[in-house]
Amino acid sequence: MATLKFHDKANEFRIEIIGKFSGPCVQEAADAWQGALRGSLQRKITADISRMSGYDQRGRATLRDMHLHGTAIAGGTPLALVFLNEITDMRNPGPALVLQSETRRKLPQQWTPTAMSAAAGK
Repeated sequence: MATLKFHDKANEFRIEIIGKFSGPCVQEAADAWQGALRGSLQRKITADISRMSGYDQRGRATLRDMHLHGTAIAGGTPLALVFLNEITDMRNPGPALVLQSETRRKLPQQWTPTAMSAAAGK
């Protein structure tokens, strides 16, 4: 489980994550982030993952939500950059993007996976 450090300054609210971002600390970080968003001050909100060693599914989802809502994600190590890429990658192959068989039949020929592979020469 991670250690969280909160830096609450006049111009920035920063959540520093140290260790594996999982378990109860994910909810603690989410609550602090929501509180900073509700604050009346216009200030930058940052999640610093430079010292994060990993995360579970909830941790990743929370960081992704933060990113999608405009929170800056700071990462100053090679591992943090890998996490940053995973968090900000908009290609999410989740169930919402899987085509159902009925939907597949309704797609024009150029959009089917077979036609796409053939066009790519595969």
